[in-house]
Amino acid sequence: MIGDIKSSNDIRKDILNFLYKVHKSARGRESTRVSRSELKRELKKLGLKENEIASNLDYLIQSGWVKVELEESEFKTPKGFIRKQKKEYYKISDIGINYFEGPSEFQRVEKSISGINITNIQGVTVIGDQNIVVNTQYIDLFRKLSLLSEAVRNSSQLSDAEKLNYVKDIDTIKDQLSKPSPDKNIIKLAWEKLKPLATVSGIISFFKQVADLIVNVI
Repeated sequence: MIGDIKSSNDIRKDILNFLYKVHKSARGRESTRVSRSELKRELKKLGLKENEIASNLDYLIQSGWVKVELEESEFKTPKGFIRKQKKEYYKISDIGINYFEGPSEFQRVEKSISGINITNIQGVTVIGDQNIVVNTQYIDLFRKLSLLSEAVRNSSQLSDAEKLNYVKDIDTIKDQLSKPSPDKNIIKLAWEKLKPLATVSGIISFFKQVADLIVNVI
């Protein structure tokens, strides 16, 4: 049935979900990754076809959601020749982990509030590495905006100029969310400029998560 066919986004989520589970259950650095054969075997159990796995895995790698590690080894042929072979392993990247867990406190932060005693300001809190300040009411929205920004930066559907414009509009909203009393008019204007993202492949789900929360602000 047509209704049972999974979209590319659903398949990508299946791949990421599997790799995230591998990451979470790992007991050593090498066990955070899986080989190509293991990845295919486990995903086929979910009903995915080999071509679906290959094409969507390639997209996730190009977009930075999945990392590839190459391991080279040598072996001797029956005739005594030394041959080299490379084996590919796949693991979820920091961007992929943030998709499930939200932004990490160890992420690189572009702005600093050094010299400002945040404890003296009511209504805001510090998250992360002491450089990110957010109004306590909007922490979830701030995190969803961070994920939307990651999705925009890694999109293959947008030009660099478009990415820059969208990321800066997202930053405008995040800047307002750092204030005790955010300017709702500024947020609304920036949000209007972000609405075209609602139709961009690979970004739609992130946009919707922000849209569901930002209505409470504007």
